[in-house]
Amino acid sequence: MLKQLWIMRHGLAKSEFTSDFERELSEVGAKQAQSVVRKWLLDNHDMPDKMLISPFKRTQQTAHVVLSEMDCPIESETEEMLVHFADHRVLASYLLSQESENLWVVSHMPIVARLTAYLTNNDTIAGFETAQLVGVKFDGQGADVNYVYRHGLI
Repeated sequence: MLKQLWIMRHGLAKSEFTSDFERELSEVGAKQAQSVVRKWLLDNHDMPDKMLISPFKRTQQTAHVVLSEMDCPIESETEEMLVHFADHRVLASYLLSQESENLWVVSHMPIVARLTAYLTNNDTIAGFETAQLVGVKFDGQGADVNYVYRHGLI
């Protein structure tokens, strides 16, 4: 049963690209992701059991930065439902059906905000900064945001 869900938006992407699917993570975006995961590591959280990643190149590259910083074996896989135009309700059901207790996802706006708002029943969540990470804790009664990490880079 899912106890902790980490929802991360990809880092800043390059502004030049030929297709959105192939759009790459920028150097700044890599530094943003690195900064966020380092802050997360300093708080000594349990490592995720699994990481699910959008198939878009910039999310795959963001996940690579995160996994490199974590420096431990974590099962990861590409999940087609983590695209920015997905239905957050279907995605929520899918994530809640996972056997992982501690799950990390890397995806896009607006799905990360819609998913977080839906799971926590909080309609004030309107957006995520690039590389922002939000923790959602499940306690059997519902879900609440219990952590927010931002990169702090200008």
